[in-house]
Amino acid sequence: MARSNKNVRFSFHREYKHYTGGHQKFRDYLEHTAALPNVECLLYANSSCRIMPNLFTSVPGVVLQQQYQPEAADVVFLAGVDWRAYLPRKREGQKVVNLIQHVRHGDPAHPLYQFLKNEALRICVSEEVRQAILPYANGECVTVTMGHSIPDVASEKNLDLYVLGKKNPLFAKSIQQWAEKVGLTVHADLGLVERSAVFNNLARAKVALVLPNPTEGFFLPGIEAMALSERVVVPDCVGNRGYCKQNLNIDLCEYEVRACIDAIGHALERVHS
Repeated sequence: MARSNKNVRFSFHREYKHYTGGHQKFRDYLEHTAALPNVECLLYANSSCRIMPNLFTSVPGVVLQQQYQPEAADVVFLAGVDWRAYLPRKREGQKVVNLIQHVRHGDPAHPLYQFLKNEALRICVSEEVRQAILPYANGECVTVTMGHSIPDVASEKNLDLYVLGKKNPLFAKSIQQWAEKVGLTVHADLGLVERSAVFNNLARAKVALVLPNPTEGFFLPGIEAMALSERVVVPDCVGNRGYCKQNLNIDLCEYEVRACIDAIGHALERVHS
């Protein structure tokens, strides 16, 4: 591939099978980089996701590659297990920027931990993530707190409770059954749905319960729920501690059904007071 008259060439790699907030943040970094002056962005994306299938094929200024060829780049941008595709093609002298989106990277028992020995500038989505990897990472670690664009959705608050439960559907189902039993108007999403549907349901909710994995790097739905619902309940997942201000903008609770039910009741009392 002939080099353009731009000065710095970036290489990106993405396996896109299921939409997650992590994919959205990766896409944001791709878009921001492509908008820089004197930069060319190359992207290899293996996309088979049915939810938002064009997430990586519609970024302005990005050159799509049919094969992954990071050796042609000056700077290689990696996230997650992208290291597996990159390391066999690594070229001496390349700079690597590694996006770290989860505290699990710092867990020696987790497969992602093995990549921390490779030298890179690591961008962490929260200070909790940076602290988790700092003792093990080869290279500088910096925190760039998550930014996010949330649509302004106007809606009548006709749901007592909305449960976003795709990350823990059995837990969410238990909360839904309790809410129905006590006479609350409730809607629960237990699987993958379009982001627009999530935003609309959050905007309808007096109280939103958004369920993370047991640990997260940041957990974007908590921010989205605060912007669109009247009150928010979210279990502690480590990565959300930086933006959770108890009894001010969110009801943070232990990740147990009884604790969530108690927090929902407290939130509803605040809504109706």
